[in-house]
Amino acid sequence: NGGLFTPSVKSDKQPKLINKEERVYLVMNSVFPSSAATFITERFDLKGSTVGRECSSEERMTKGANAVLKDLDLKREVENELEEYSDEGFYGDDNHLNRRRTGKKSRLKNYGIHIGSRKKAALMAQLRRDVDLLNRCGVLDYSLLVGVADMEQSIQRNKSEYDRNSNDDNQSSKVLSRLLSWIDFPLPYYGAGKTPVDGGNLSSLVGTRNGKQVAYYLGVIDFLQPWTVKKRLERDLKGLAGYDKREISCVAPGDYASRF
Repeated sequence: NGGLFTPSVKSDKQPKLINKEERVYLVMNSVFPSSAATFITERFDLKGSTVGRECSSEERMTKGANAVLKDLDLKREVENELEEYSDEGFYGDDNHLNRRRTGKKSRLKNYGIHIGSRKKAALMAQLRRDVDLLNRCGVLDYSLLVGVADMEQSIQRNKSEYDRNSNDDNQSSKVLSRLLSWIDFPLPYYGAGKTPVDGGNLSSLVGTRNGKQVAYYLGVIDFLQPWTVKKRLERDLKGLAGYDKREISCVAPGDYASRF
């Protein structure tokens, strides 16, 4: 009689249903762990579009690590690094150029999102299957949410916690605390059970970012928007306003899926 959750209105009398209209409630796993605000250092919301897809300076200043970076922020990061690399290569001496070519692979890992070729292939294959389904369902506006957790920073935090909890006079306790902190290192973030995410093998992946070892939390979100007359009108009006209709967020499901 109402399911697991029954919407009601507060009253001195018997609670009443809001109305008799049938409603569907969708409950989903969170992409990020419940305590994400304490350790996720960067967040990306990626759609594949470019119009208006950047985080404002004001948001970065006010929200810090909780600011949501977008497609243009990641794109500019890559472009700036490539431009710097190109400039250094063109104007260096021959020996410098040789060193740059030799160190190119490691240098290029200092920007962007890196999870290794195997995990990347598995992730892209899964995303293609997901996007194919969303395209057949005729929906759009979904995005890939990515959270970045600095594992090195968390290990140092864990070490500090263990050191504080251990007795300074007990050498064996110190050794045990060090061992436990390193045992925690390869797990999705730090500590078994501390940051559970039940989203499958690809929902949390260990990789690198800016030369540091990190954990990535990933998931496709906001996938319930159908291709309605209102959305078609939004696309056309933005086109009339001078925006590139191929680069705005609101495009037909097939175009959205291909670009995503």
